[in-house]
Amino acid sequence: MKKRYLLILFIIPFLLVSSCKRLEDPIFDENASVRMTAAVQEAYAVLQGNKAGWMMKYYPSSGREFGGYTIFAKFISNAQVTLTSDVNTDVLTSTYAVVPELSATLTFNGYNKVIHLFSEPGVDNGGIGNSDTGMKGDFEFVIQEATPERVVLKGKKSGNEIVMLPLQGDEFETKSADFYRNSVMFSSLENFTLESASGEIKPLTYSRRVLRGLADDNSSVSFRVIPNGLEFYEEVKIGGVAVKTLDFEGVPGERRGFYTDKDRTFKIYTSYQALNTWFVNNRWSLSYNNLGAYGKELWDVTKVNFKNRNVELNNVYFGPYNMVYGLIGVFDNSVIALFVFDTTLSTTDGDILRTDFGGRYYYWQVEVFDVNKYWFGGLNQIAAPFFTTVFRITTTDTSSAPIELLLTDVNNAQNTMRVTLAPINDPLNN
Repeated sequence: MKKRYLLILFIIPFLLVSSCKRLEDPIFDENASVRMTAAVQEAYAVLQGNKAGWMMKYYPSSGREFGGYTIFAKFISNAQVTLTSDVNTDVLTSTYAVVPELSATLTFNGYNKVIHLFSEPGVDNGGIGNSDTGMKGDFEFVIQEATPERVVLKGKKSGNEIVMLPLQGDEFETKSADFYRNSVMFSSLENFTLESASGEIKPLTYSRRVLRGLADDNSSVSFRVIPNGLEFYEEVKIGGVAVKTLDFEGVPGERRGFYTDKDRTFKIYTSYQALNTWFVNNRWSLSYNNLGAYGKELWDVTKVNFKNRNVELNNVYFGPYNMVYGLIGVFDNSVIALFVFDTTLSTTDGDILRTDFGGRYYYWQVEVFDVNKYWFGGLNQIAAPFFTTVFRITTTDTSSAPIELLLTDVNNAQNTMRVTLAPINDPLNN
């Protein structure tokens, strides 16, 4: 009997400990749940609290081998967000959420090309990265800090730190446009070379906003393009100087410039693309008022023919579209057609370009394309100035990325056209 009594006394403390533990768990869980709910609500309040929006310093992939980009976000409700970036001018609205996981997590759970471009497979993003993994970017982020002054995120896949800074006033529109414009300008640069303080020259390898061999330890350096400069993901040493940002300066009278630190300790020289290369790498708007006498005569025929066929010409472009290249017509607010042109760049003169009709065409947003109505009805007249033509390209814009060019037929001075990167609506009358 005494042994049983002692055994019971021995067991009771363990039962009490076990019982206490079971009683404490709900309290602990409740406290954690309350804290998580508060963190989620606070994140929503901060994100939506700044009506002007946020600027996100975004880096896909844990290795950051695809460089950095700038995304602009405006959280307009508990469910909707509007995004744009320095990659293009798309402004798209989709869904998002702040969800309770191990920590409050921001997820862009509705498909939005602006940010999901970085997480799509290579077969869907235009061939960047591997066909199955693409740029390996994040669209879900652990929220590490959320205040009106800044939001700090951590990519769930990449582990990269993503900082969001508040915008003011109409900066969602103006600042995003400025970043995009600088991104376009940067895309026109090539041949990067580091010049040290002693004058030593070192060629650099560049790929997708990454400069290889730039840092003193010969490592690759990822960066974002910012207005008139570059900003690195983290501070690096170049020529013994620790830097986070660089400024750009053009060389007067030459199609080149350089990036440098505030004390000009070193210079990263880069040359501008030749004008013929810049032309074929971009999509240019055409319009009646920007043509020479030869083009206007042909477009006058198009005006009459399209009017008789009740065709509305919304836009005309020359350049790339959906991985093909040529003359692009947008008709009746829906039909898009591209007639292929081949381009040949002079190997001795960067201002000379030849265009030849390729004889093929593609169309979108219509099941059957009416060739007689659109091509023979007038687009063929617009295309005629490009048939087997050698152009000299000039510009009065001395920047690395001119937004306007003048094409002059070397064999017909009347065949000129001023083209621009800006869209021109109703080109037959503008």
